[in-house]
Amino acid sequence: MVELNEIFRILWARRLATAIVVALAIAAAAAVKLSAHSVSTGAATLQILVDSPSSELANLSQDPAPLISRAAVFAQVMTSDAVLREIAKSAGVAPQQLTAQGPYSGSGQVLNAITPAEARSSQLVAEKAPYRLTFLAQQDQPVITVSVQGPTALEAARVADAVYTGVENYVTTAQQAGGTPAQHKVTLRALGPAQAGTVNNGSRSTLMAAALLGVLLLGLLLIVGVESLRRRNRELAGIEDHLAGEFDTVTRDPRARRPASAVGERQK
Repeated sequence: MVELNEIFRILWARRLATAIVVALAIAAAAAVKLSAHSVSTGAATLQILVDSPSSELANLSQDPAPLISRAAVFAQVMTSDAVLREIAKSAGVAPQQLTAQGPYSGSGQVLNAITPAEARSSQLVAEKAPYRLTFLAQQDQPVITVSVQGPTALEAARVADAVYTGVENYVTTAQQAGGTPAQHKVTLRALGPAQAGTVNNGSRSTLMAAALLGVLLLGLLLIVGVESLRRRNRELAGIEDHLAGEFDTVTRDPRARRPASAVGERQK
């Protein structure tokens, strides 16, 4: 193994080659920066309170547990096509542009199970939807957190604000169709407007760093490997020359050569 100090000596001795490798690494990172696109998306969050007409949260004598359970049910219902159509109508977008997911409450499944073709096709279509909605019910309070991803922060906020209006319209229609008494109706309250911002996925920065480090490490390892191989060849050549010199010395020195007859007489 080549020690660290030896590596630095090799790179310093091959300064020109090292400079060329560094330049190539920088050029590769610049090429990736020009070719790759950093996709920025918008994200928005909204919180919806599941309450009663008399606001049980403001009444210390009321138990909020039923509202917490009802909030979990609403988080599941919000992912249905019927609710998504109301949200799309309120946001002024096509229902096909929305895809949603909520808290999972089913039984466990085998991880390597094959996804049916129909379900997989639906997943592929949902991946292309520009607006992605996520509904999460809080465990200790009757609050549903809505998260929306969209092309821009403004559009994500517009859809997030439309969630409250769309869900309220759906609930009101269901209450009217079922003849729910006023004192038993669920009341939804938006806890302020949607909070939005821009999210950068940072893919271009990651690719730039990978290109820079990849070319740099590969080039430096190549320099160190070639130089180490050349030095080893020179050492082997020096050893061969030294052995050849000793062999010539032995063959040319008369004292090192004795006739066979002299050797036989000495043995007698």
